Amino acid sequence: MAANDRIFYACQGVSVAPFASTANVTTGQMVHGLQSVGVTTNFSLEQAFELGQIEIYENIEGTPEIEVTMEKVIDGYPLIYHLATTGVQGGSEGLVNRSKQRCDVRLGIFPEEESNIGDGTGVVPVEVYMSGMYVSSISYSIPVDGNMTESVTLVGNNKQWYRDGGGKLTVTSVDNFDGNDYPLALNPDSADGIAAADPRGGIQQKEDVIMSGCIFPSTMEGVAGSAPGNGNGIIHVQSISVSTDFSREDILELGRKTPYARPAAFPIEVSCEIEAISTSGDFVTATEAGDPSLYETIDSGNNTPNDSILIQTRSGFGLALGAKNRLQSVSYGGGDAGGGNVSCTYSYVNYNDLNVFMDTSDY
Repeated sequence: MAANDRIFYACQGVSVAPFASTANVTTGQMVHGLQSVGVTTNFSLEQAFELGQIEIYENIEGTPEIEVTMEKVIDGYPLIYHLATTGVQGGSEGLVNRSKQRCDVRLGIFPEEESNIGDGTGVVPVEVYMSGMYVSSISYSIPVDGNMTESVTLVGNNKQWYRDGGGKLTVTSVDNFDGNDYPLALNPDSADGIAAADPRGGIQQKEDVIMSGCIFPSTMEGVAGSAPGNGNGIIHVQSISVSTDFSREDILELGRKTPYARPAAFPIEVSCEIEAISTSGDFVTATEAGDPSLYETIDSGNNTPNDSILIQTRSGFGLALGAKNRLQSVSYGGGDAGGGNVSCTYSYVNYNDLNVFMDTSDY
């Protein structure tokens, strides 16, 4: 097998499997719809000097830091976030349970002369294995122009390279990448609760947002109440982005170099930004005494109440941010002499409340 002259998208494949798995990678652990992957390795160095010489006494190497960043389209296949946190108990989708889970990530580099990585019959030429990885951050983007995407960053302390089949990625692992792979959302079945005559839209785009099933914040102009469909036909949403950072911290102990745990630093801030075309302004009151419409409620004296946020799409993908989202800022802009439209961008924040779904039965 000739050595590659380059590495490009058609000769790479990534798997995300449960932590410390000793079995070969299965087809179900491969990431589909992946758009990009990057691996960064940092070596922590601490310098020690001494009286009597200008030269360094010792350059002490600490624990290596491995960071893996990935982005995929929302296509009906399992999310990276879910693949990385498969050990959750009791079916919990919440941040607390999923923040404790670890995973193993493998990036395979296949021969570039093959049309796809599923064509091979030999061993995987090169594999890089990152073990014991934690989810560090996640973000979801739902734009009016383009595909819905998921971006995930994983962090850990171990990375190994293998040549000529020395790892757990095999040619059988990538059987589904045979040139005939397509978004799972193009193939609904009864198990998903969606009839075959009602396709789920493939890679999710703007038309796949189920506005009648979404709950938008009541502080957005035109939205009334907190029932599903409260923004349907009323607001003209241009984009939605949801993100959170687990802000992990190392817990060390004597007798070992690596952390024995890297827990998330709760409380975790969850951000949601919604941009909408404005037809009359943002109508968000901001006064010292608070919004008079909130007097004699639990939000009396405030300018904003707690809001519910729920986003659903046809593929079963959804984001539930609970009922305690607070408006952090709102901006009014655009509509300049160049002919653009005025838009309002509403930024919300909650703490510790983000459930990510990939099945219609979870709502």
